[in-house]
Amino acid sequence: MINKLISTGVKLYLRSLVTQVEDLQVTIVGKNRQILQGYIPQVLLSCDRTVYQGLFLQQVKVNGTNIGFNLPEVLKKKPLKLVEPIVVDIKLGLNAADLQASLSSPLLQSGLADLWQIILSAEKIDSTPTELANVTVEWHTIELDDGELNLKGTYQNAGDRVGQINLSTGVGLANSHTLYLSPLKILSQSIIVADLVEELEIDLGTDVTIEQLVIESEQMICSGKITVR
Repeated sequence: MINKLISTGVKLYLRSLVTQVEDLQVTIVGKNRQILQGYIPQVLLSCDRTVYQGLFLQQVKVNGTNIGFNLPEVLKKKPLKLVEPIVVDIKLGLNAADLQASLSSPLLQSGLADLWQIILSAEKIDSTPTELANVTVEWHTIELDDGELNLKGTYQNAGDRVGQINLSTGVGLANSHTLYLSPLKILSQSIIVADLVEELEIDLGTDVTIEQLVIESEQMICSGKITVR
């Protein structure tokens, strides 16, 4: 009985966070006594065709274990808080159309902006012209290829000159906490301004563990673990 009540509550909460979701399934694994003590041994969540803060996801699967939470405060209608960090298994899948549709999402644009700054500040790239060092790029197109991302956008420099920019890079795993970009090429106004063959590594931090990253011409699949605090 408690399991069903918690599952229903979690579903209602999750639906309030997304603008679209299909086939949302939530399973709470645990005995009534455990849950009433503020401990859930396992939570299983899955859904399809979800839109979260502008991100379009074909498939989401989440598996969380050993979850301690502030049940007495929750019963007083206070926000749920974790007693201690938990490690959550996550699998995300999206196709090429989802990725393009997600390009207007502030989350994805912020991530791409951070990626752009990492690329420009990399010591291995020394040929990037000064005019690109401090520009903000507005990305309009993002495409998938086998193991590769291709982006097209525009920028405006200090002299108010608008330029076109293309960024193509291979993406892979250096290790479970680190992505690498290689080969990487930047074109501005159809002229190659950076061409990097060496791997450029991006540290994701110890709270993120990626076990699988598959990029194909029509889809991207990522699975791993995230520590939620």
